Amino acid sequence: MKVNLIETKEKLKPELKEKYFKEILIFRELLRINLRQYLEIENSLDNIVKTTNNILIKNKVYPQIISNDNIYELQYISTEKEKNHLLVQIVIGVTKLLSSQEFKYLKKCDNHKCSLFFIDTSRNHSRRWCSMEICGNRSKVNNFAKRKKNLLN
Repeated sequence: MKVNLIETKEKLKPELKEKYFKEILIFRELLRINLRQYLEIENSLDNIVKTTNNILIKNKVYPQIISNDNIYELQYISTEKEKNHLLVQIVIGVTKLLSSQEFKYLKKCDNHKCSLFFIDTSRNHSRRWCSMEICGNRSKVNNFAKRKKNLLN
């Protein structure tokens, strides 16, 4: 699957860059809040779906099947000249995630200081951290330090 949306070699005006950046930050915050509510209180994802669909419509993004030497690929095409390329790619990724079988394994990292979500691909779906090397290790080190401190007291 390809996303045929990055063909910008022209320089964006600073005010347009700022506008696009703000749009991405707003969408990121919408995702964080709504995904957290979905996982914690089983809230609906309608707000994400509505916003995602509106962004795709506004940027005139549509799927198209392309044939290359009898190999068919799904590509996303946009006919809009002025669009936030990065936001559109993020939205397409969110669309794929929401419509995937793996979405049911979405989890929030157990590290209360971490804001990341992840898809739990472990065999029994018991993974707790976004990254064992970072958040998992920190948690295990903290637990070890607490046990050691309790033993000394």
